[in-house]
Amino acid sequence: MRRIVFAFSLICCSLLASAVCRAQSAGRIAGQAADASGAAIPNAVVNLTDLTTNTTRHTTTGPDGHFVFTDVPSHPMLITVVKSGFESFNEQISPSAQSAAVTATMKVAALSQSVTVQGTVNPEASPVPSRDDVMMKPNTLVVLDRKMLDTGGPVAGGAQMIQSLPGANVFGYGETGSSKYSIILNGLQQGWAGEATGFTGTGSLGITYDGIPVVDPATGLWQSATMPQNLVIQDVAATYGPGEPMNRWYSDVGGRVEFTPIQPTVEPHVSTAVTDGPYGTQNFALVGNTGVFKGWSTVAGGGLGRGDSFREAPDGFGNPGKNGSVYGKSLKTFSAGSVAMGVLYSDAGGYRPTVIPTTDVGLIDPINGQHFSEATTGFYSSLPYAAYNKYDTNAMFMTYGREHLFLGPKASFRNTTWYTHIRRFHRRNADALSQGAQVDEWNNPHSNIFGDEAGYTQVLPWNTVDIGGYLLHEVYNPHNLFYNPADGGSGALQIVGQGSKFRSGYFQQDDVTFYAQDDIHPIPQIHIIPGVAVNGFSTSYSDQAARDFTFASSTYFKDVNGTAVASPSPVYATHCALYPQTGSNTTDPYYDVWGNPVQTSDGSTTTDQGSLCGAHESRSAVSPSIDVSVTPREWFTLYGDYDVTERSPEFGGGGGLFQKVNPTYYILSKGSYGQFGGKVHFTHAPGLGNFIAGVDYYHLNYDNQEIDVETATGVELTSGGNTTYHGVDAFFNSNPRSNINFFVNFAGEASNYNTFVTGGTIAECGASSNAAGLAAGCAYYNNLPVSYTPDATLNAGFYYGIQHHNHEILEPRFFLQTTGSQHLWSNLTGAPVTQTMPAFTTANLSFIAPIQFEKQSFHLQLDIMNLANSQYNEFEYVSSGGYFASLTPAGQTTPTGYINAYPGAPRAVYGTVSYQF
Repeated sequence: MRRIVFAFSLICCSLLASAVCRAQSAGRIAGQAADASGAAIPNAVVNLTDLTTNTTRHTTTGPDGHFVFTDVPSHPMLITVVKSGFESFNEQISPSAQSAAVTATMKVAALSQSVTVQGTVNPEASPVPSRDDVMMKPNTLVVLDRKMLDTGGPVAGGAQMIQSLPGANVFGYGETGSSKYSIILNGLQQGWAGEATGFTGTGSLGITYDGIPVVDPATGLWQSATMPQNLVIQDVAATYGPGEPMNRWYSDVGGRVEFTPIQPTVEPHVSTAVTDGPYGTQNFALVGNTGVFKGWSTVAGGGLGRGDSFREAPDGFGNPGKNGSVYGKSLKTFSAGSVAMGVLYSDAGGYRPTVIPTTDVGLIDPINGQHFSEATTGFYSSLPYAAYNKYDTNAMFMTYGREHLFLGPKASFRNTTWYTHIRRFHRRNADALSQGAQVDEWNNPHSNIFGDEAGYTQVLPWNTVDIGGYLLHEVYNPHNLFYNPADGGSGALQIVGQGSKFRSGYFQQDDVTFYAQDDIHPIPQIHIIPGVAVNGFSTSYSDQAARDFTFASSTYFKDVNGTAVASPSPVYATHCALYPQTGSNTTDPYYDVWGNPVQTSDGSTTTDQGSLCGAHESRSAVSPSIDVSVTPREWFTLYGDYDVTERSPEFGGGGGLFQKVNPTYYILSKGSYGQFGGKVHFTHAPGLGNFIAGVDYYHLNYDNQEIDVETATGVELTSGGNTTYHGVDAFFNSNPRSNINFFVNFAGEASNYNTFVTGGTIAECGASSNAAGLAAGCAYYNNLPVSYTPDATLNAGFYYGIQHHNHEILEPRFFLQTTGSQHLWSNLTGAPVTQTMPAFTTANLSFIAPIQFEKQSFHLQLDIMNLANSQYNEFEYVSSGGYFASLTPAGQTTPTGYINAYPGAPRAVYGTVSYQF
């Protein structure tokens, strides 16, 4: 026993002595930033990163270019100097140096800067993650800077900017930020563009804006049109996999995409850009920054855009759209930390054209009598305005505050508080595809979200401890009304007519998470990060449709002969999963307010898609994780992680939990994500110059998914699945010379359903086709591929600055995007199929001509999108025939099994003029 006590005491003394030794070995690092001629560079941001603890300190150079750091521990250190208009400077410092002097000689950047990224970002804001930042992450992090974001063109929205990521598949019905898009990353889906199909992993990809989550916690949905202006985005950074607990949000099963907007800078500047293009497309963007004034730095910017779609109807209707956004952020820095405040408002909308059959199956345009398909009315055609018009608007308001406080040289506290309001408005005033009592639609769901996140960091001699958590409270209403004015219904007055379909309920979603993680670094080259997150989810629901809508009384309308005919009053009916399905009504289980069965096929009976039986359910989960990184050389990092995370299923729409599905089947989806990979970074590699590259293999088991399928006619079907995803992601980015840059992002991936069941969730039906599941009306489609996961994606770009007397006069840019073959979804079976859609490739070409003055510049830019004018479909599915059934000629059988599609955009040429000072 004494030996044990003695040994333990000896170990403690050794650790204490080591800690004291480390504390006493603090040193000083000083230096100067200068250009090649030796002239001082003032107001450059200098970052000092401790490569043992991965903590970073910041300062700026003075008027003479000098900087200094004191109390520097004797660890390996990385000095990074950043200044707008110059290439960044990096240098590692030996841990043995008690005092070090750094001469940061910076080269002038040759390639053109973006109109939005001008000025040196305040270090307490959110600068673009550097290549060194990427190397230090214990997981896969891919950063898209402004040059990569430009691959989407000058009028692209947030979704198109994601397209350049490894494993990304983006599709929708337009080509500007006014439209909505679906995003799939390594098989996991986010967003919705009106597709009448089912996706796996819906809402399982996190989206943040300046670090604030913008995925609706209740619906699991990010409305991509709420980020319509790409010129106010500084960079996009994608984390593959859930990541460490301290960086993980409620939807990050497959990863997270961070949109970092323009940030406060050290010096003042103003930038503006005007774009003009085909289909009446016009866009204006403006960014202004005050620079630092008495410790404050403020940025504000925004833009407005408008234009028709490339989809045009025979009557000349171009499905126009428009968008706008405004953003501002103020930052105050002081010796003990910083505080920041930000605000964003965005509003984007446009007419949403329908999908189109790829081949002629005999469907007739009801206005002009033509056969409607890509092969007959035209590859980019749409239905006339009088046959179909639906205007789709998405708006978001967000305000937030952030505090970052240094509690000492080795401790810090951070807190973020935010409020978000999200509103969608869909209005359909003509629809030849859905005649009768539900011909028009007034869809106005909305969410109010309050959130707070706090965390504490303590740096210790051998480890860095992080603890914290977040809480969210949301009230969500899936408000919607399908009606016909001839039957007494009204969208503007919220009147339910006979035969209407409607919903208005209130979901209260509360998410609470506590986390703890420990970055153990016994030596600077090894980081072992065990962690755990404890998650709590609480959902309450109450149906308030009877309160929020007015029900029409007996009305009169004229029949085809002009005779006044009385229409009966609507009969109110609702479905509730808690009521037993008895009697003759088992195939149409709707009930009146007393729970008595009623039929909904008599013409006057309305359908409340909600449920009169309110309910409350709570679930909790413990999510462990382990992340490891090893850096055997300063230019090489190996890493691996295994992270478990749970999330609540999405709610709302015309079905799903608390509505069509019994709330007792509320079950958390569970993702088990593993990856391992390697990264290399050289600053002066022969032939490659400054380059970074990485590759990883990932494997995800995603269990207990609820897969709700909402058809184009508003009918929602409930399915469930257990899925496996695996593949390889790779990235490469190089600057072999100051005027040359090229990048390649690649992914090879595969995914399949271990179990896929229709007619209910996994909790209801079971994972296999047992007797209980079959008796409940469940159908099983196991071992099928996951739809819309390309077998490969490839994105590449090349930039070359043509110089004359060391000044750039022209910069050509060439981009290539390839999306591999992908399996389809079938509405005939309500399940995935082995049928595939072909791969497609597009090429874009740009030219930038800068006109430089002493403190101001003009840029003339020409963008040619889809250079070869390739015709391709970016989305397809197998039709059941129901959506276009009304276009079938009288007396003919409704066709089924054909392909409906969203075509990709044709060649388009845009011109942009920008000015910066």
